[in-house]
Amino acid sequence: MSVVARLGIPEAAVVVRETEPIRFAATLRDQVRPIVGGLQINFPGFLCTLGFNAVSGAQNSFITNSHCTNKQGGTEATPYWQPLETVQPTAIGTEVDDPVYQRNIAQCPKGKLCRRSDASRAAYASGITFNLGGIAQTTGPNNNSLTIVGTFSITAEGGASVGQVVNKVGRTTGWTQGAVTNTCVNTGVQGSRIVQLCQTFVSAGVGGGDSGSPVFGQPSSGNVALLGILWGGSGSTTYVYSPIANIEQELGALRTF
Repeated sequence: MSVVARLGIPEAAVVVRETEPIRFAATLRDQVRPIVGGLQINFPGFLCTLGFNAVSGAQNSFITNSHCTNKQGGTEATPYWQPLETVQPTAIGTEVDDPVYQRNIAQCPKGKLCRRSDASRAAYASGITFNLGGIAQTTGPNNNSLTIVGTFSITAEGGASVGQVVNKVGRTTGWTQGAVTNTCVNTGVQGSRIVQLCQTFVSAGVGGGDSGSPVFGQPSSGNVALLGILWGGSGSTTYVYSPIANIEQELGALRTF
């Protein structure tokens, strides 16, 4: 209070209170480094969500949807930016693995093209920093906040059962959670011949641009089990995701934490 006295200000007129440091408030739609799951990504003409970071062999990578590429199914070297090409013109990575959709897959309905996951893998560009196992944590859940307040850490992979509460983080609706309603559903995509085999449905908030969102179990001391990635929705209250086992069946073994 010596400074106050020197200025001639009565001590009774001054309140000194220690507070937490003031930090920038980043959102899922801002440029964030190191890169974590749940952030906005941009590919030519469209926006999606980065699902999760992974190492395939020795290649640093991230996983998002197959339909978040220049062509769903098939590898065309789609470039990605985070958050936008107009904000950061240096691409963060390039699509390197996106299996084609096929007719001759077990359980594929006649006349349809099938896969077991709507997933693709992009290789990170040299010098791009990322947090293996990290998923952005926003305030919430279920309040539409996009403000990042921390990071969830993937410490396991797993499956989900009907009634289990699961979570997702996406660039449009942030962190939402709800119960699994159906598992292993062969799911057609409106306006196409595509059927995604053995998918999981969740009763929770979703919006356009959330495609690719990481889906995970209930946090415990900030740790979560990775369950898969979201790829579609019915209205704003139901979404469908591809389980992690299906993703690795198609993209090969992935180190996710």
